[in-house]
Amino acid sequence: MHDKTADSLLNIAEANIKKITVSEKIPVEDGIGRIISEDIIPGTDVPPFARSAVDGFALMFSDFSEKKVEAFKVKSQITAGYSNKIVPLNPGEAAFVTTGAPIPPNADSVVLIEDVEEYSGGQMVYKKPIEKGSYISPVGDDIKAGEILFQKGHNIRFCDIAALSGIGLNLVSVYKKPVIGILSGGNELAAPGGKLGANKIYDINTTALKSLVKDAGGIPEVIGVVEDKLEKLVEILKTADASNKYDLLISTGGTGASFLVLENKEITNFYDLVPSAIEKTGRLLFHGAKLVPGKPTSFGVLNGGTPIFALAGWPYSVLITFDLFVRPSIQKMMNSKNIYKRYPSVQAVLKHYVSKEEGTRKYFQVKLTKEDGFLSASVIPAPKPPSAARSLSPMIQADGSFVMEEKAAAIEAGSIISVTLNDYEILY
Repeated sequence: MHDKTADSLLNIAEANIKKITVSEKIPVEDGIGRIISEDIIPGTDVPPFARSAVDGFALMFSDFSEKKVEAFKVKSQITAGYSNKIVPLNPGEAAFVTTGAPIPPNADSVVLIEDVEEYSGGQMVYKKPIEKGSYISPVGDDIKAGEILFQKGHNIRFCDIAALSGIGLNLVSVYKKPVIGILSGGNELAAPGGKLGANKIYDINTTALKSLVKDAGGIPEVIGVVEDKLEKLVEILKTADASNKYDLLISTGGTGASFLVLENKEITNFYDLVPSAIEKTGRLLFHGAKLVPGKPTSFGVLNGGTPIFALAGWPYSVLITFDLFVRPSIQKMMNSKNIYKRYPSVQAVLKHYVSKEEGTRKYFQVKLTKEDGFLSASVIPAPKPPSAARSLSPMIQADGSFVMEEKAAAIEAGSIISVTLNDYEILY
């Protein structure tokens, strides 16, 4: 039996997801964030010819070092993209070259144009020291043909797009994006954009999950808002599973905290709706986590093999548990070699003492300020009654969050904490 710690539950989820096996070719410029599905092995060297790294003069080092030539005859000017035949240098000759231009086949050094003492009438005078091989990029100096440039499972970055273009690719083979079905549970939910009826609230989570799934690399498809009826949800899960359309399902709401379903009892609390429906249509692998927010988080696999995350209904819980469980699972599903967070972390000094129940992992939203050159983090107080999970305002106000692991019970003011940012650009 698992211990309900977040790490233990994540391992269970990742062991039961379906990896994408189908690949597709897409334009290189559309490759940001996609996962390469085959090793990339260049068929050409970069550069494919010896080229100058600067504007200057190509010459033979032996003329300078052995023959002590200081005045060189300049008979050719070679620019980037030069298409005429490039002839070798004769003794005492140099060629004017621009950055990126090919150099004569027997030239082995380039000197900077700004270091030249004189250049006029087809003659260049140079008296400073020369290092053999200076300012030349040999064939394959940047990227070598026949060697693996990117391994299968690599996540494409902007710099990688430059490299893929540099080896002549216009298309790259990547794994197809997983299709993620989204369900929201709750009779109280209304679609944003419409009129809000009595005792209704707008369906925040569906919109948020669509954005989160896209950001994680998946294709979101909204299955819809499910009314709080077990039979109806069972029917929807069976249909979604049998369609073989979805690589993963995500539901929000209806996860509750009574956990009667774990005791093989019939559901008596509608807040346990989704875990009970998973039990009736597949295997419920966990229900409940030692986690705040997100205690009721559940995961299972339906009879047709479709995995499903059942997240708690409060928006803060959805954001935390998506990044904790769903995002890394999607990355694994896409065959990514590395698991990565959406935003980076920074070190900050905690301004106030904080505590929690030992044995539970808890997330705190913080505001960052810069004081005497150091970052300080102030915890944003939870609203009353004390459940940050149900409120949007702490997330909006926060610059990031930090987590207290299960074993910790308190952190003293002045301690250094790791804050995961909510954005790349944080103003202090």
